Amino acid sequence: MLKTILITGSIGMFVGFAGTLLTLFGGGTIRLEYLEFAVALLLFLVILIGAYWFVIGEPGTKVGRKPEKKRRFLQ
Repeated sequence: MLKTILITGSIGMFVGFAGTLLTLFGGGTIRLEYLEFAVALLLFLVILIGAYWFVIGEPGTKVGRKPEKKRRFLQ
């Protein structure tokens, strides 16, 4: 779970920081507005993928673990 948070968090922080820099120092041309919109869509996509990955879980989390033994109860 920590791996998921680190990966999506770092990508999200990078894309968000790039969008902030474009907004503050970008100018005002229509090309930069389209670029800012693309960066915002990319950030939205990272958030969606990160949330899905967080909820579903990584498939390889139980690899290498010993199988759990079932307890038998006396009757």
